Amino acid sequence: MHCNRMERVRYLEISPLEIWDLWVDGAVLQEWRYEPDYCSALREALEILWAGGGLTRSSGLVPNSVAGFDAVFLTGGGTLGHELSEELAGLPCTVVFGERPVFGGERGGFDLLRARDLSGWVADLGQTQLKLVAPGWRWTFPRDWTRLPAVGLSSGQVVAQRRRLREFIALKLRMAMTETCQQPRSMVFALPAVLADDGTPGRSSYAGMEGDRTLLPDALKLAGLKGVPLLVLHDAELAASSALTDPRLAGVNKVLVLALGFGIGAALIQRVR
Repeated sequence: MHCNRMERVRYLEISPLEIWDLWVDGAVLQEWRYEPDYCSALREALEILWAGGGLTRSSGLVPNSVAGFDAVFLTGGGTLGHELSEELAGLPCTVVFGERPVFGGERGGFDLLRARDLSGWVADLGQTQLKLVAPGWRWTFPRDWTRLPAVGLSSGQVVAQRRRLREFIALKLRMAMTETCQQPRSMVFALPAVLADDGTPGRSSYAGMEGDRTLLPDALKLAGLKGVPLLVLHDAELAASSALTDPRLAGVNKVLVLALGFGIGAALIQRVR
């Protein structure tokens, strides 16, 4: 039995979306990610989605609820180094960029803690780095692709990969605690995977993560954090939680959130009035 209580957080107003494999001009959106025409492909994708169209390779038609969004909120390290603001000018919706793209879930994570009368830290395990935020502190810890390679390993290597991922998370938490001379009293933790109702992660680029429900409780315990409340959610949901309380989007009813990093995460905000 694990000492850390893990709760899978859901927002009534936020629905995760899988549009990374949206078909755009003969290729899926993710395949455009590192191409010279990525910005124009992203614009085309947004136009398709706003108009109520869209077909994904894995899930078929995009839900009708996405159509006609009032604003798009873009965050993540993938928004840096591109001329996205110019490329997306003139869209039939408002375009808002996250204030701290790499730490796009920071605002939402701390808002979530405050809403529950908790204080603590916010962690976002991306596909290329772990982003960790404590009050007044921010860290990025790159993924070691040698020790934590992408999926596709044999079943016999899964146990070792699960252990290494726990060690990676725990080591970085300990480093941050040593630097700050503090320990988090609670944690919000985002994972790059679809999550079941009990917090069990689905498929991701981390070998062995799929189906590993005790990953985060084990990692926190390994870091010396026992009895710490743990709130877990999908990384795109965490980004959307930041958009939900962004004053620039106050009063906007429907917002499409895109978290652009190594991959493309998405969520839809539909405010409950």
